Amino acid sequence: MKPCLPLFVSVLVLLAGCGSREEGLHLNLRLAHQSEQEVQRVGEGRRFVNKRGERITLSRAYVTVSSIEIFACPVTGLRHWMQWLSPVGTAHAHSVTDPRRMGTPYVNSLERADGEVLEMQALQPSPGSYCRVRVVFGPADADAEQLPAGGLMLNKTLLLEGEVSAADGSNVRPFKLESAGMASTELPFEALTLSDDAREASLHFTLAYDGWLDDVVWDSAEAAAQALSHVGSSVTLSRQP
Repeated sequence: MKPCLPLFVSVLVLLAGCGSREEGLHLNLRLAHQSEQEVQRVGEGRRFVNKRGERITLSRAYVTVSSIEIFACPVTGLRHWMQWLSPVGTAHAHSVTDPRRMGTPYVNSLERADGEVLEMQALQPSPGSYCRVRVVFGPADADAEQLPAGGLMLNKTLLLEGEVSAADGSNVRPFKLESAGMASTELPFEALTLSDDAREASLHFTLAYDGWLDDVVWDSAEAAAQALSHVGSSVTLSRQP
C-alpha cells in the first residue's frame, strides 16, 4: 500500500489556502437617501404625501445603520467539502473586526442632500464570490460616525420629527418618533468576485425616506416601531462594477 502522507499534506495545504486573506482587496460601502416620489424641500426637511394621502412635513430625520455584512455565494462539490473540513473563514463570524462585516455604526441624516453619498467603512474580505448582504439598523453608540451634536442620537436607532395633516390640510399635528429598536433586511445581488484581477468594488445602499411613515398609527405606542420597520424595507442596493 502506498503511503497516504503526501495526500494528507496536500489537503492541509489546500485548507490553509481556503482561509487566506488577500491584502489590498476593498469592498466600498456607500449610503445615500432618496425619495421615490416628488418631494418639496423645506429647509433641511422634506414635504410629501404618504400612502394614506396624509401630508407629511419631515423636519428632522436620523436613522442609524449599525452593521453591514456580506455573505459568500453558496458552494457545491469540492469547494463545499473543503469548507466543511476547514473551520478557517468562520472564526470571525460574530466579531466586530470580521473583514466581511462593518461594525462601526453610521447615522444617516436628511441634512444631507438627496443622492449625496456617505462613504462608510470599507470591507476587506478574503478573495471569493459574494451574493448577499445584510443591513442592520440599531442604536448608535458613542463611537458612531456622523453622530449629531449634543448626543441627540446616542443609544437611538431612529428619530423622526415633523408635522402631519389630513389630505385636505386640516388637523395639523406635530409628531416625534424615537426608537432604540432593531430592524434588518437581506438583499441578494449578482455574484461579485474579488480577486487579484478584481481587487475593488462598491455596494451602494439607498434609503427611500418618503415611505417611512406609510400606514403609521400615530396614536399607537407602536408608531416608532412601525416607522423603523418601514426603514428596513426601504433599502435598495446597486453595485459597481
